Amino acid sequence: MESYLSGRGSSFESPKEKVGFTPYLDSNSDEENIEMKKESIESKEYESEVIYEEKDCPKVEVLSTDGVPAKIVIHLQDGKLLEINCLY
Repeated sequence: MESYLSGRGSSFESPKEKVGFTPYLDSNSDEENIEMKKESIESKEYESEVIYEEKDCPKVEVLSTDGVPAKIVIHLQDGKLLEINCLY
């Protein structure tokens, strides 16, 4: 009886053979990628949408670019801002 997978091994391309592949957890490129993403977030213009606002509660605002959330801003009661960058 012939194996179901016989003859199929020659066309298989392993991930190690791909050019330009970098592991997600590569520590050298993580810091560079995060810095590049932060710079691109800071240089864009945003569309603002308040998604939560009630008396005696923090106001939550979403800043988006082209309909994609880029930053969440929480206006705290003491006047401070908590900014959360959305890195994809």
